[in-house]
Amino acid sequence: MHHLDGIIGKLTDAQYTHESQALPGSTIGKHVRHVLDHFSLLYANIARTAEPGDSQHPLGPVDYSHRERNPATESTVLGGQASIKQMISTSKLVRKQVIETPTFITIVDVMPGGAQASFLSTVDRELWFCIHHMVHHNAIIASLMFELGLDPPTEFAYAPSTIKLAHDHE
Repeated sequence: MHHLDGIIGKLTDAQYTHESQALPGSTIGKHVRHVLDHFSLLYANIARTAEPGDSQHPLGPVDYSHRERNPATESTVLGGQASIKQMISTSKLVRKQVIETPTFITIVDVMPGGAQASFLSTVDRELWFCIHHMVHHNAIIASLMFELGLDPPTEFAYAPSTIKLAHDHE
């Protein structure tokens, strides 16, 4: 998230909210907001209870298809940076809370065809999902930056494992 904060900090509000020609309706700000929505949903469910969830009484449900969209996050660079800083702060608190024991959580999402599915996961696994989801959207943000004539850092759009592999082969 620190990297994303630094990247968007170099943009103007016009660049941050510029609608893509390649991905109609898509803006860098909307991708930032979308990424943070996922972390926010997960963190809100963790914060709702002081007791860690177990497989018989999991936390949640977390429904990734029902996100609260914060217009301030997507409409200005400063709004996006403020939301990122808040999420970084929340992330530190959450990691302290769930690091000691596996914490189970129920996830709900919409499947292809529109059916809703519910399944058991762990908070650590969902944090991993949110991080990789962010990497995926960072790649889209990098593409949107190229469309604007900007040059994002090479490693911004790659998963940590891809970066490690590239460095191992140097």
